[in-house]
Amino acid sequence: MSSDYVEVRVALQRRVRRRRPWLEAAQTPFRDDAPMVGPPKTTAADFEMPRLRRCPFDLDSMVWEARMGGGLDGYVWKVRFGTQGPFVLKVFWDAQPVDFPTYYAPQRECQNAALLQMMQTAVEQAAAASRPILVNPKPTTWDDAIANLAAFSDEARLKQPSPADQGSGPPQEGFCQISTMPRVKKCYGWLTIPGTIFRELHWTLRPPPVQVDRIKRYLTPDQEYIAIVYEYVEEGENDPETMQKAMDFFWLAGFSCAFSPLLRNWKSGVLVDLSDIVPPRGYGWQEKLYKDGPESAHVLLKQPLPAGPVRARACT
Repeated sequence: MSSDYVEVRVALQRRVRRRRPWLEAAQTPFRDDAPMVGPPKTTAADFEMPRLRRCPFDLDSMVWEARMGGGLDGYVWKVRFGTQGPFVLKVFWDAQPVDFPTYYAPQRECQNAALLQMMQTAVEQAAAASRPILVNPKPTTWDDAIANLAAFSDEARLKQPSPADQGSGPPQEGFCQISTMPRVKKCYGWLTIPGTIFRELHWTLRPPPVQVDRIKRYLTPDQEYIAIVYEYVEEGENDPETMQKAMDFFWLAGFSCAFSPLLRNWKSGVLVDLSDIVPPRGYGWQEKLYKDGPESAHVLLKQPLPAGPVRARACT
């Protein structure tokens, strides 16, 4: 038996044994076939495995209005569904997870959209029932992030005393209360887009190849792609205070920022690209990025830092 053959076999066995955490993470379900009708469930199990519900709109009624551009994760259009809209349609380049140490973009965005939708519902339900959402105001570890995320669940909120039990005093010592949410981009669910549809579009609407660093991204007619429908956010000024409230909330809710957050992912003070935040159970969540607190809107906007503390502004 030749030494070359042995070396090849050993190399293959090592590759088989090598863990691929990015592929393991991508196997976690992130889509729900149930249509997005009514509020989402907010149990602890739903927060542990967030899954975005299916968009109820009729794909055959979709009207493509304009290209909005593309990036590393996908390409974006302005669309309408019948007389409804406008909406944003984001189609993800990767129809399947890739064997490369990175997050699976459709999974991250579906998980984030589902979590933010559940959190919005939890905040509304907590206000109606007068049972507060109490979180650690200075989270630094993964365990802190998981605990703060779990605080939005039905089970955690039911453990909190009612106003009749605790009066109208301040939150429990060591916790802060979340009673409102910053504006987040509304999501209308996921759908699948056949690659053949792009050949039928007018040439001004077809997705061009996009070069990101040294990576060339494109869509092909032989694939079926995952897409998400979002609200269309108008261009507008990014107010640093509005952005900071959102950044503080994401941090308190357990999200870490991505390695390279981008200013172009914000419009009118709203985060329009949900790949810029990472859920605590998602691939790419980094404690070293989380422990130092929320992102700074002033840093992202390249403005002078304000005086005074910037933490826990999302608490009331």
